[in-house]
Parts: sequence; C-alpha cells; structure tokens
Amino acid sequence: MTDPWRKLHAPNEGATNEWYTPPHVFEALGVEFSLDPCSPPEGVPWIPVKTWMSEADDGLSQRWFGRVWMNPPYGRVTGKWMHKLRDHGNGIALVFARTDVKWWHETVRDADAVCLVAGRLTFVPGDGQKAPGNSGAPSALVAYGADNAEAVAQSGLGMTLVHKSSEESTSVA
Repeated sequence: MTDPWRKLHAPNEGATNEWYTPPHVFEALGVEFSLDPCSPPEGVPWIPVKTWMSEADDGLSQRWFGRVWMNPPYGRVTGKWMHKLRDHGNGIALVFARTDVKWWHETVRDADAVCLVAGRLTFVPGDGQKAPGNSGAPSALVAYGADNAEAVAQSGLGMTLVHKSSEESTSVA
C-alpha cells in the first residue's frame, strides 16, 4: 500500500510568515496565556501573553511553560510546532484546518477540543495594516487541556468538537 501522506497537495507558501491573529479571537477566548513561542521580536500588543519568544529565540527548541498561545509559522514546519504543543499539553493553537496532512492526524486526535472557525479569518499583516483579503483557507483552534477546551468551546468562534476525555461525550458548541 502506498503512503497516503505522499503528494496529497502542492505546497502553497506565502512570501512571509508574519501574519498575526486578529484581536477579536483573543476577546472571544477570554483567557491569558503564559507563553507565545511564535511571536515577532517585539510581541503583538493585543495578544494577552506574559512571555513571548521570537524566531531568534528559537521557540521550538526552548522549554515551554504554562498556558501556551501558538499561531505557528504556516507551511512545512507547522507539524513540528503542533507536535510540541501536543506534547506540552496546555495551550491553544491557531492553524489552518488542514485535515489532509499528516501532522493534523497525528496531533489533533489528541486535542481536548477543536473549533472549526466560522468563515475565514482576516489576519493582521506584520506591518500592522489590514490584509487585502481573508486567509484563503479555513482555520481551526486546537486546544490541549480542559480549561483551554472550555475557552474554545465558549468562544462562539465556530463549531467546537470536544474530545471524550474532556467531557463525558463528544459535544458540539
């Protein structure tokens, strides 16, 4: 049998990974984070986080602590970041809902909740200006830890599936 993860799609990588989560996502989640390991050097002012790591800090190789917010670099490296968050077990990631890639199936199955965000987000470009259009793909919030699953489920950002280990049964909020 051939490997189902080979040649499923052509990569579609943009010229930059500097696209920030829009503020309304954090307003809807209503939680504060301990760490953002995927931040620009100066942080992002509307992200409620105590500590951030930039590309120069190499957040992927650092020890993570507390509740993590993660909007990882998109593209071929997303899976490495998702594996690290899954292993950390306490945080929320914003990623494209890439159900067709290997990392999704290896990491999201262990999440406590997944919110399939309604519509398409319009990310904030690194220069602070409004993007000319939406993200071009559907997004998902992937939560590890019961408190994070609850925040995602109560956010109203989309359809949330709660894993059975977090609730008595799978629910949709």
